[in-house]
Amino acid sequence: MDNSKADTLGAAMKNTIVANPSIFSAKNMSILALVFQQVALVLMIRHSKVRKTEESATMYVTSTVVVAAECLKLVLNLTLELVLVKQQSFVSIARGFVTPESLKLTIPALLYVIQNNVLFVALGNLSVPVYQVTNQGKLLTTAVCSRLMLNKQISNLQYVSLFVLAAGVSIVNLSSMDKKGVASDDQNQFLGLIAVGLSCVTSGASGVYFEKILKSTEEISVYMRNCQLAVWSILLGLIPVFGYDFPTIQQHGFFAGYDAVVVGVICCQAGTGLIVALVMKYADSIWKGFATSVAVVVATLMSIFIWDARVDHWFVIGAVMVMWAVHLYSKKPAATKKKDMTKKESEIETLLESV
Repeated sequence: MDNSKADTLGAAMKNTIVANPSIFSAKNMSILALVFQQVALVLMIRHSKVRKTEESATMYVTSTVVVAAECLKLVLNLTLELVLVKQQSFVSIARGFVTPESLKLTIPALLYVIQNNVLFVALGNLSVPVYQVTNQGKLLTTAVCSRLMLNKQISNLQYVSLFVLAAGVSIVNLSSMDKKGVASDDQNQFLGLIAVGLSCVTSGASGVYFEKILKSTEEISVYMRNCQLAVWSILLGLIPVFGYDFPTIQQHGFFAGYDAVVVGVICCQAGTGLIVALVMKYADSIWKGFATSVAVVVATLMSIFIWDARVDHWFVIGAVMVMWAVHLYSKKPAATKKKDMTKKESEIETLLESV
């Protein structure tokens, strides 16, 4: 009797899946993957910074984690380049790293290295809710840089959304400044906010500068661009490794303090570009903004249960304003939606969304 019920239930589930294939569509799976990746990355970095360890234990060196993530990103994109772009070979790929076009990527690579390093500083000094909301300020810096560097037109609706975004982030920051650190006494909330601000500025400037380079160069695959960017990021990321952090590394080793959590952070960092690229391929920027908003809410709720993070009504108001602003800014005018993009423009948009 139990076996027959189990068979009936299994058959019903199978029929449901077959009847509703969209539940497991590439679009839905990519969006879920992006939400999971963003939540996992923030929570794991926060956990790695505030967890209690033995006095004899050695904390990992942030600069080594950034370099390790870029190395994994290089391997992933290099593999995809060789597998998916059939005409490519190791020789042709190697030549692509020493071209004048590749040298132009040093500036965005430097900005990305700074952005990834200050990310750890921010999450080491701010609660997850405050970080998640204030980090959305990168939308404002990106819009400003796009207007100044690319002379991009911003619609009236987008101007309104940017004003709402700035107001929401300000409310959250003022709310958070009234509270003491929630994890430990050695955290500096002001330093954390400065780190988030620097992250937003470098994110906006690097993304727009990267876009300017891509639109003025020859066609090249998304994976090859990511490979070139990763190589320069590794080289520039080694500067703080052998400069500021070298005494610590010399004493404890490059991989000192690494464990499952740190490895998870590296994997999430390396997979960010590929996951976002999938979202842009099977969905669009509006769904990406939606996934980002969901990730903010999920990470905030989980941090409340994990670390007893405290939020007040002002934080909630500011967070709602920020999420609404992100949604408004992502809504493209009808004329833009109907406009057909060339293959190069489509690849550039996908690549920019993924870095």
